[in-house]
Order: sequence, then structure tokens, then C-alpha cells
Amino acid sequence: MDFILFTDSSCNLSCETLAQNAVRVVPLTYQIGEESYTCYEENVPFDGKAFFERLRGGALARTSLINSDTFVHAFEPVLQEGHDIVYISISSGISGTYQSAVLAAEELNAKYAAQVYLADSLSGSYGEGFMVLHAAQMRDRGACALEVVKWVEENRLNMCHFLSVDDLNFLKRGGRLPPMAAAIGTILDLKPLLYFDGQGRVAVAEKVRGKNRLLREMVKRYGQKALQPENGEIAIIHGDCIEDAEQLAQMLRQAYAGVSITTACFEPTTGAHAGPGALAIVFWGTER
Repeated sequence: MDFILFTDSSCNLSCETLAQNAVRVVPLTYQIGEESYTCYEENVPFDGKAFFERLRGGALARTSLINSDTFVHAFEPVLQEGHDIVYISISSGISGTYQSAVLAAEELNAKYAAQVYLADSLSGSYGEGFMVLHAAQMRDRGACALEVVKWVEENRLNMCHFLSVDDLNFLKRGGRLPPMAAAIGTILDLKPLLYFDGQGRVAVAEKVRGKNRLLREMVKRYGQKALQPENGEIAIIHGDCIEDAEQLAQMLRQAYAGVSITTACFEPTTGAHAGPGALAIVFWGTER
């Protein structure tokens, strides 16, 4: 193994999956009131139900990016041991974390023969996670750090994310949606179907009225864009709304019997902005 693979906690992979694939995590942080929390602790599963229950109760979660000093602290011991690093990050379109990693890499690469290589996933949640898992497979097959980074850069725009939210006010508070749009959408029961664009930013694909139509639209988008719709690999991520996630999974399996579906709760970085009741489908596609 020529390099050590790093990601951040936005990847939405479980502690077990990360350990099985020898992936190290640099955690983002969030605050609720005066208390600060890390988004990932090794061997400590995230309690999504408790997190989203607090949000339902009126708690406001604020997220923080990873600063360059945190990256230096995480990366330097690995470089001192002579190992290269590949870090696959949360999208630079929604977080300043990637830029912090750039600053850390510039500082460390000037000091050590071993180097830090950065790959901006232009994705979040399990979209980032899918790339991390593929990078781990490449590493295990003998790929070098530069080959992995090149693969991410060449394939990241084939990672499709479609996201709905139950309460538009979470997006409004996080600066992802203008206040007037949130107010009108709430009154009319209009729910935006969101996606990641070519710059890794969250954009509106369509405005849909009602949950059932929204689920049908997600299935439709999968069929239109998936690389292999009949037997594709899908992640369904939810904000403590497992019934909606299971309904979407059932609809997908009815339409495409050979699909493989992973269901998980949103990690807190995305969950703080998407809010309780959010639902997303993530898969490899022909385009975003």
C-alpha cells in the first residue's frame, strides 16, 4: 500500500465500513447551543435519531469546516513515516474544507519527501463515500496516489445526488435557499428536488408538490441517468425518516429488480442543513 487514504466525516460511511477499507477520517464539527461536537468518532456509531430529534425540538445545529491546522495535525505523522496521502474531500462548492486542505498540503509538501495529494469530490454524503470506497479498491489493487486522484477528477461528475427536504427552513437558515422561496414553498407544499451541479453546488432540479410525486420523480431520475439502471448501486440517505427511505427503496426495486441499495441516516454535516425528514438518492450516472 503506497499511500494512506483519508476522507472527512461528510462521506457518510459507517465506522465499520471505514475500518474495513482502511480509511482514515478527519472529522468536521458542529455546535448546538454552546456545546461543540465532532461529526465522527472512531468506533462510535452516530446516533442519527437522537440528533434529528433535537432538531425537531427546535435545536439549531451549526456546522464548521475543518481548518488547516487540523489537517496538518492529522497528516503530518503519516508523512513523517514516509507514506504519501490521498485525501478525498467534501465538495468545495458547499464547504471551505477543501481549501483548508490545500493550505495544509502546501505547508506539508514543502517539508517532506512524502506528499499529500488532494481530490475534491464535488459531492457530499454517500456521493463522496462511493468515491472513497472505489479509491480504497484501487489502492488495494496497487494503484498509486496520482492514479487515484486522476480517477476521482475524471469520474466525479458521474456521481448523481437528488435530495428532498421536509422543512425548507433548515435550508433557509443554512443559506441554501432564499427566505422568500422557503416561505412560498412551505405555504404551497412545494418541495424542491435538489441536486449537485457541475461545480459541486446545490441547485434546484425541479419543484414538486407532495411527497408521493417527489418519490416518483426520484425513481424517474434514477432511470434516466443511472449508468446501469437495471443493476446499479444506490444509496438512500435520510434524516430520520426510515419509512420514506424504505418506500423509495421498494419503488426502485419494483422498477429495477437487480439494484443494490444501501440505506443510512444523514451524518450531521449534511443533516444540519437538510433537516429532519430529508431524503436523498445517490448513484453513479451518465451525467449530473
